[in-house]
Amino acid sequence: MVFSSLKKLSLAAIVAVLLMVSGGSLFAQNSAGVNFLRLDIGSRAQAMGSAYTALARNANGMHYNPAGMGFGINREIMLYHAQWFADISVENITFMYPVNSRFSFGSSVSFLHTPELTRYEIDPLSGGPVESGTFSVYNLVVTTGVGYRINNTVSIGTNVKFFQESLESVNARGVAFDVGLLADIPSSGLRVGFAVQNMGPAVQYVESKESLPTTYRAGIAYQIRSMNSVFALDVTKTAGQDFRFLPGVEFGLSNSLYLRGGYQVTGQEGSGLAAGFGLRMLGNHKVNYVYAPYGDLGDTHRAELIFHLGTAPINVPSHSPEKYISANTNRAKENINRAESEAPEAAAPGPLMPPVDLNIEEKPNGKMKLTWKADTHPNTSYLIYARRDGGSKWIKLTPSSIRNNYQIFTPKRDNVKLVFVVSSVRDGEESDFSQPVYLNIP
Repeated sequence: MVFSSLKKLSLAAIVAVLLMVSGGSLFAQNSAGVNFLRLDIGSRAQAMGSAYTALARNANGMHYNPAGMGFGINREIMLYHAQWFADISVENITFMYPVNSRFSFGSSVSFLHTPELTRYEIDPLSGGPVESGTFSVYNLVVTTGVGYRINNTVSIGTNVKFFQESLESVNARGVAFDVGLLADIPSSGLRVGFAVQNMGPAVQYVESKESLPTTYRAGIAYQIRSMNSVFALDVTKTAGQDFRFLPGVEFGLSNSLYLRGGYQVTGQEGSGLAAGFGLRMLGNHKVNYVYAPYGDLGDTHRAELIFHLGTAPINVPSHSPEKYISANTNRAKENINRAESEAPEAAAPGPLMPPVDLNIEEKPNGKMKLTWKADTHPNTSYLIYARRDGGSKWIKLTPSSIRNNYQIFTPKRDNVKLVFVVSSVRDGEESDFSQPVYLNIP
């Protein structure tokens, strides 16, 4: 009797563990099925207590709010591993590819597996349990999503998920959908996000159907750039379960080391503290780690590697003057002072393209030098734009185009992160923006 009452109890125990992993209650009533869809992915997000709906702009983000992909500019591959109690492991690989500064797509594969479990049957003579080999449990989720930034402050996105659950000879599969919205509140440091996850038809098991764990998320995040820190709060509601309040915080001790913490306020078993750190390495690669205790069940450890594969070009379809604060040169001069420079040597003609190889380096006396590769056409000139990182408007730093392929300036303010781009100009035509370069002024 493969599907004996004791085996059903084993299945119930596995489901209970999955509920714990996803932050649910062991004793929740009227809970939806397919709870492995609620497994959190991403060590940075989990270290902040999963308060990530308003911060979702990277490979972690598509698992919390697909709209975050619309704000993403970094092309990344994330390799994630979670070691839970009871020898449950979760593996994930996520690929995020911004095509440009407005449109991104991502793809993810998550795999949950357990050690082999003992199968029991009922002895017809004694009525007691008898061991009858072993069986395995695994869950697989394949996610594909897109995000689109409607304007400088609002983005939307969606995911489609294909999943399968396997318990020995019992298999269930289905499809689910996520939708989300993310918005910056200009000049405030605030971001807000909303998402609905795991919408879709019920899943057929052996003798019954289970509804999906549809989850509603709302989040707010406040970034204090002078402190290199972020404070966030999410509120979530899953069908059949109570509200969850998820506060989290991140402190940057430098541009390379970050400390994070969070707490899941749910009033259910499995909620509690999470803490972790992040390291930014050369080439903008990252390592993130999170630790979370679960009392008598044991401790959990999760870590990820994020490989930076480059930055998407910032495509602007039109460079009409009204799109920039070109007349506001006084504001630009508060941050950057122009200096004298030389014109590049004439070279062979070439097509009008955005400048490449942007670089910024520190010079003596607090000066900074922005450089790029000169165009081969002798009549090409350049325009330089800048904005605060996370800002919504570009400032044209050069009221008219310049011939040189570098600019020296002196920053006038501290505790600011600036983003620079350069465009090429020839015969009244302007190219798209170059890939951005960042300047951190401590």
